[in-house]
Formats: sequence, C-alpha cells, structure tokens
Amino acid sequence: MDTQLTQKHNRVLHHLFFRSPDIPPCGGIPLMRVIQAFKESFKRRGRSIKIYESSVTEKDNAIFFLIREGYDKKLVIVYQSGSNEEVYKGFIVEEEGRLDDVLNYKICPCNGRNAAELRRRFPFTKPRVMGLTPAIGMGDRIGLSTPGHIRAARKFGIFPVLAQQSIREMKRTLRSPEDVMNDVSWAVFQEGYRDGFAADADHLKTEEDVKACFEAGFTMYTIDPSDYVDDEADKYDLEELRRRFDNLPWRELACSGKDILKMYLGKEFKIESEDGRHVLRLVFTEEDLLRAAVKYSAAIAHTLRLKRLLDDLFKDKQYDLEVSVDETDTPTSLLEHLFISLEFKRLNVQIQGLALRFIGRFEKAIDYIGDLKEFERTFQQHVLIARRLGPYKLSIHSGSDKFSIYPILGRYAKDIIHLKTSGTSYLESLRVIARHDPQLFREIVRYSIKHFEEDKKTYHLSADLSAIPPIDHVPDKDLEETYLNDKSGRQILHVTYGSVLTAKTKDGKWLFRDRIRKVLIDNEEEFYQTISKHIERHIKSIVQT
Repeated sequence: MDTQLTQKHNRVLHHLFFRSPDIPPCGGIPLMRVIQAFKESFKRRGRSIKIYESSVTEKDNAIFFLIREGYDKKLVIVYQSGSNEEVYKGFIVEEEGRLDDVLNYKICPCNGRNAAELRRRFPFTKPRVMGLTPAIGMGDRIGLSTPGHIRAARKFGIFPVLAQQSIREMKRTLRSPEDVMNDVSWAVFQEGYRDGFAADADHLKTEEDVKACFEAGFTMYTIDPSDYVDDEADKYDLEELRRRFDNLPWRELACSGKDILKMYLGKEFKIESEDGRHVLRLVFTEEDLLRAAVKYSAAIAHTLRLKRLLDDLFKDKQYDLEVSVDETDTPTSLLEHLFISLEFKRLNVQIQGLALRFIGRFEKAIDYIGDLKEFERTFQQHVLIARRLGPYKLSIHSGSDKFSIYPILGRYAKDIIHLKTSGTSYLESLRVIARHDPQLFREIVRYSIKHFEEDKKTYHLSADLSAIPPIDHVPDKDLEETYLNDKSGRQILHVTYGSVLTAKTKDGKWLFRDRIRKVLIDNEEEFYQTISKHIERHIKSIVQT
C-alpha cells in the first residue's frame, strides 16, 4: 500500500513541478496537491499536523506555508530537488527531508530570527505607514488574537493597526516590542493578508521607549507627554498662571512668552467647515491663553524632543505620528485643542493623529458614560478643528465597547477616525476559556479579584467587587453572563490581565499563561470567530452609520 501511495505522490508532484506552461504557477488544484501530499506524508509517519491553507504562497519556485504540530506553529518550505539554496537561505531550519523522490522540504520554527527573514521575503508581513487613512487599532495581549482581528478588518475593508501595544501593556505582559511584531507577522502570513497594516508603538514616554520600538520595526509612534501636562492648571488663579507662564521652557519652544501673547491673545480664530454650514469663532482671553499654555506647553516641548529623535532614527523614511493628551482629569476644551494644534503647526510638528480627552467617561471594557447629546455637540466641534487645522485623525483611546458613541463617530468623522481597542480582545479570549475550561476560568476570576485593588490604581473605573456574586455560587453555564457580560465583572478581569498573564508557580512555571494558550489553540477556529465577531460590531457601528 505504501509503495502504491508513493508512486501516486510521485506522479502528482512530478506533474506539478514539470507541468506544461498553461498550468497556473500558483493557486488552484496543482498547488494544493503538494500541500495534501505533504500532509499525507506526515500522516503515514504518525504525525498529525494542521496546514493553514490561507498561508500557502509560491515564491522563487518554492512553496511556503504554515503548519501547526501540537501547539507549535512552523514554517514549511517545499522546493524542487536541486534548487538553489537561496530558496531557504536566511531561515533557521529545525528539520528537513524529502517528499518522496521529487521534492525537498525544510521546517522552520516561528521564532524571531525567522520572523525577520519572513518580513524580508514577504513585504506584506511588514507594517507600513498609513498616513490619514481611517483605521482601527487592535491590541493582542496574548499574541494569538491577530487572525481574528484580520478577519474583522478584511470583512469591512478597514485599515488595521495590528501590532498595537503600549509600553505599559508590554511590561505588564512581559513581552518585548519584538515579540509583539513577530506574533503579528506570523499571523498576517497565516491568514494570507496582503492589504497592508500598521504597527502602533502606543503611549511612548521616553527616548528609550522610542528607540526600542524603532528597532522592532514599528511604523506609528503615539507619544504620551502626560507626565509633562500640568493637570492642576485648571485650578490656578491668574497670578499663579502668569508666574508659571513666565517659567515655561521657552528655549525648547523656540519663542518667548511675549511671542505667544502676540500670536494668540485677543485674536479671533474663525474655523469654518468646507461647506460653510458650521463656523466656530474662538478667542483667547489672557486667562484662557495662559491656562492652555501652562497646561500643555511643556508637553508640547517633550513631544518635540521625541519627534526630533524619530526624525534622526528614520532619516528620510516616513513614519506616522500621534500625540495623546487624553489622560487628563478634565476634558480638552476647544481653546486647548486649538492651542495644541496651532503650536504643532508653528513648530513644524506634523501629526497624523491626536487623542483628546473628550467629555464623559471612557472607562475600560464598558460603554461610554455621559450625556450623548453633549458628546455629539462637542465632538462635532473638535472634528471641525481637526479638519481645518490639519487635517489629522481624531484618535479614540480606551475605545473598546463604546457602542453608544460609534454612530456619532461615524456620522462626523468616519474618514478621520482612529479607534483603539485592546483589552476587549483579552476578554473575548476569556470567553472561550469560560466555555471550554470553566475550572481554569474560575481560577482566573479568583486571582483577578485578589489583585484587583492593586491593579486598578492606574485606571479610572466604576467596578464594584460587591456587585458580582462569589465564583463558587455561579454555575458553569452562567460564567459568561456573570463575569463577561456584566460591567463590574468585565472591568475586574480587564485590568488584571498583567497579573494573570505573568503569574508563576513556586517553581517558576506560568500559572495561567500556558493553559490559556492551550485552550485557545485547542479551540482555534471558535476563538478566531469569537474575536472577529466582537471587533466587527465595533467597525460596523462606525462605518455603516
């Protein structure tokens, strides 16, 4: 029987690689016959593998595709015997062999070195600059969710920012910028996604953060100058404002206090929509101007420092720049938005995105809290400023699950919106855990509750531990409803992700991390569909408004 199978495979493979010119060089039946022959060859040797058919790619007279054996994904290169070693040069190979008497194959681990070579060979696995293209950012804290993200973005044709992680997230999950980038590159190859994506190094505060993400190949840099924002400025009286205004870093800002007063004080700034239907007339009083300058000028100077570093690193290459001023106690006023935008223009800081602190509360993992009519009114005005003084995109941070405002975003800014999500995909991952390993889910809930008080310190939350029932009182069938469809449950699980994903046993083994990954991989397609379906709700609510 084995002899007959070998002869059959030889005929099929010989037909493929010595085919007549009229047979298509890639795609279609001939290509998939090789894939099937490879799978059957392994099956005969008692090895069960999954082939990701969407990854199958023909290049340089070889076939590249991803497989999974057990819980490990690997790159396979199949090529004709006698081919030049350039076919596989640059990849680290862990196994090689012959596929009957016609083809050779190499099997390569999905590690960092091979991810770098993958990006060199297949440019579609490398992030690119997106400019003013509207986008959705989708963070993947576990490193397995990206295929689901890709499927959601592909369905609606929206540009995805796949490698989106803040330095804080990376530190809390013990992942490096390279880890984030490599996981995304393999996922893009796995899904055969060729429409382009960006990589957002989010909430960067220091030069070290910028350099680390540059070395990993990120294309978008979200500068977070919040450490330099004077959040107390709203409370200062005029005399204190004047004193602090005089002591701003004027040399770095390339002007003097007198220059700022001359440029802005008492002048009317008329901001009109393109069709002339909407007009804003904004005037700085002395107090308004001093308060805006005292609150944001040091942050603007810090942004300028990091921007110059990025210019030095990228030299003549392009990158996307966003600035985040959303982590303030009070909403960004129209005059403050105007001041920030005008100062960036004066300093020749060209931004592709700006994250403001909008009115209302953008708490993690739950819907928007606030007056929707007031949000709509002020958001429309901020959009007008962004269009006329940029244009630049308005970036919505903590944007997950804010379903009540998505129609507003779509109505006024569909073409200049950048929605950022991350924690919601972690929660959808836990949804799959709850369905397939309720005992593990219960352990995670107990651990999250134990660490919630500490982990919540860097967040503004309304979660109430007393609002959720003890885990031992909840039957398996109600776990999702109780902890993943409930506001308090969602927030408790959301903010403790770092503690859960980095917890270790006394002997140094992961307490949850490996078990979480195992359940998600065992239920891979359901996991991808769960992620995709949830992200699709976000996108659809904006783009189909």
